[in-house]
Amino acid sequence: MNSQSLDKVVSVSNLVRLIRRMEEYELWKRAVFIRDRFTCQQCGARNGRKRVIEADHIVSITLLVRENEVNSVESARSCKALWDVNNGRTLCHSCHQKTESYPVRFIADTKN
Repeated sequence: MNSQSLDKVVSVSNLVRLIRRMEEYELWKRAVFIRDRFTCQQCGARNGRKRVIEADHIVSITLLVRENEVNSVESARSCKALWDVNNGRTLCHSCHQKTESYPVRFIADTKN
């Protein structure tokens, strides 16, 4: 199934939203945070009252969905690339906003 037919089955942006609500996503985030000691890998900020850390997929979820032909929550569960901790990093919100994989950018790209 190519990305054009995937868009007809379920929009990529909706699928990404569903993936972000999955238990597997929460487990992936937690594993990334623990590995990185809850510290931003760009600036060294730690999670706390004034800093919020976020888990970033280095290769975006949207791209992984398209490349791995993920077309449902079930196929997302079995897609090892989505849950690869080596494709994750801990970033503070400020550093995350500067990345190409920051959600606002790819959500806007998939609305059309």
